[in-house]
Amino acid sequence: MKTHGSKMRSTHNKRYMAICRCLCLLLLMVLLSPMTGLCSSDRFVDSDEYKDKEFHKGNIKDYSDMVKGDNIDWVSSNAAQNLAQYNIRLGKVENKSGTHSKSLVEAVKATFKSAFDDRESKGSKGTLTAELCVFETQDYSPGKAWIPFVGGHQMQAGIGIEVLLVDANNRTVAKFRHFARRGVAIESAAEEAAGDLTKYINKH
Repeated sequence: MKTHGSKMRSTHNKRYMAICRCLCLLLLMVLLSPMTGLCSSDRFVDSDEYKDKEFHKGNIKDYSDMVKGDNIDWVSSNAAQNLAQYNIRLGKVENKSGTHSKSLVEAVKATFKSAFDDRESKGSKGTLTAELCVFETQDYSPGKAWIPFVGGHQMQAGIGIEVLLVDANNRTVAKFRHFARRGVAIESAAEEAAGDLTKYINKH
């Protein structure tokens, strides 16, 4: 026959085990949450940017194979291609942003042509053509300076670009989507974007 004390201990033990199970489950959820978020955010089609109702599309038709890049927002490329061993020439430049300006397109053309021409590649694997599209521009906005931590960066001028690298057979070798900010002029942001892109190509 169980005593009152043994019943109390049994009740306490059950409560203790229930609390332990709850804590273990909570800990497991905490540990898995960042892993799940990381896995999903590594793919562009799972990102908030892609799912945004105001998503700006450029010249890339299929985003399903694009992932986070090194120094570039989103990339898709065949590592075996060794992009650094190609010469890059600038091809068509489109403007699908809300800024309808011939001078903007000309500035972007000049900036990226100069960046590609300055590369030290020997072109041992041939030449790729860069088809470029400006999908968004953002003017310098000093009013954003009050935003905590990132205000100084967010108020700078910005430009969003998509780039297709295609070979002589018009086969897409690599795809890039990137947004860069710098200074008070869109042209400065374009220089930043061109620098980021060439750095990636030179390393891969």
